[in-house]
Amino acid sequence: MRSFVAFAVAAVRQQTGYRAEILSMVLGAIIEVFARISIWKAVYGGQHAVAGVTLPQMIAYAIIGATLLSNWDAALVVREIGAAIRTGQIGNTLIRPASFPVMLFAENLGPRLFNFAAVCTPVIIIFSLLYGLLPPASLAHGLLFIGYVAVSTTLLLLISILFGLLSFWVFDAHSLEWFMRGFGALLSGGLVPLWFFPPVLAETAHVLPFAWITYYPMAVYLGQLDLVSSLTYLAVGLCWIAGLVGLIAALWSRACRRIVVQGG
Repeated sequence: MRSFVAFAVAAVRQQTGYRAEILSMVLGAIIEVFARISIWKAVYGGQHAVAGVTLPQMIAYAIIGATLLSNWDAALVVREIGAAIRTGQIGNTLIRPASFPVMLFAENLGPRLFNFAAVCTPVIIIFSLLYGLLPPASLAHGLLFIGYVAVSTTLLLLISILFGLLSFWVFDAHSLEWFMRGFGALLSGGLVPLWFFPPVLAETAHVLPFAWITYYPMAVYLGQLDLVSSLTYLAVGLCWIAGLVGLIAALWSRACRRIVVQGG
């Protein structure tokens, strides 16, 4: 646990040294949120609601979904793992105090939390002042939303680590990176909420772990799910976390044997 915290803190300290990068991330997030809001205002075209969802709800979805839940390119983790494998640096991870997946999780969790404070918070405040931001559907929904944000962040990191470890067998991290980025944007509901999907695609997306990254947290925030359903889906999200942790542990175990056999 001490090693985990040390990796996370070191990663945060590294992030604080790049002020120009932070500013560019804030500006990029502002442009993205503004574009999303503009698109949804055009889609609604003066209508109060579409598919039972009001324009203020979609504006809230755009503001929070594009910042708190999506404003971080987790596919970069896949690239990082691919580079470590390609250069042979992956062998050095075997002598570290923490396993490679745990180290990756900690090193990326720190910047993600920093991103919440330095990028997401100011952008949310700016657009709340410009457009207004709907509060959570209820106090209970708001508290559950916090839990969903934790699940969302954890799943995003775990999925990226899982895809990255597949580089041991695929040998092409770039294809895995683009595959994850495309599927993540679509199936998470980050670009378009799942309630606008065709029925067959929506049914599939609802049960995949990507949906817990953006769609389910926002569905809870906006009150699209009642409290019982919100608790149920939160439990399912925790099950996905447990399943992915087990799968990552199994893949890393096989990868370690592969490193040893091939001499690192």
